[in-house]
Amino acid sequence: MNNLCGLRLATVGMVVGWLNLVGGLLSTILLSIALTRVDDIVDAIYKSIGPDSDLDTVDIRLIVLIAISVYLTTSLANVISSMLLLIGTVRERHLLLAPWLINAYIFIFFNAVNFAYMIFVSIFKDVPVNVAIPTLLYTGISLIIQIVIWNAIYSLYKQIRANRDQQQRLLTAPTMPDYTRLPYEFK
Repeated sequence: MNNLCGLRLATVGMVVGWLNLVGGLLSTILLSIALTRVDDIVDAIYKSIGPDSDLDTVDIRLIVLIAISVYLTTSLANVISSMLLLIGTVRERHLLLAPWLINAYIFIFFNAVNFAYMIFVSIFKDVPVNVAIPTLLYTGISLIIQIVIWNAIYSLYKQIRANRDQQQRLLTAPTMPDYTRLPYEFK
């Protein structure tokens, strides 16, 4: 792959890096705010499930704290990998693209598992068709877009690596023979 939607791979890397960075920063800010307002979230959840539930406010608080912490950690990992994607694209360092590729691959894996689960639930449970079709369509299209973007960044990774390997071969190529010294034999 040399381009995506008419854009060079380096441009795609920059656009994807900036979009992921902005999205990751926004979600990090929102999750940080949610972490400070955890008592309000716990109260809202407790009111919505009712007092006759098996969960009390301490259990709900623990679950909410764990969920927010996991999402905050993945959001920060996304921010860091997006910054490395941007730096790697600008400086043409293929190894700096690897964290983003690994991070995106993990997200694609979990989204594929989620998509398979949604298909399973739609087939074997009584899910109305007017609910199942749009949800599956949205999830499937977003999964395909993620795979195409991952493939474009992986192609950029291979392209940068090939350019670096070629530059290394040019730099380490043997120089012209030196004829200024004549070989002498000593006996």
